[in-house]
Amino acid sequence: MKTLFFTLVISVLIIAVIVSLLINQEEKNMYRFKDLCIRLVQKFDSWQMMR
Repeated sequence: MKTLFFTLVISVLIIAVIVSLLINQEEKNMYRFKDLCIRLVQKFDSWQMMR
């Protein structure tokens, strides 16, 4: 009974760590995408100014 309980607790902790790492990676990708969009808008603005 105790081994089953400890196995469940350890598996839940491992799943929580994996999920938090995946969420962290996804946030980094979203920031990278947002920076790319901002750079493209800035290039478009500068191109409009030169016309």
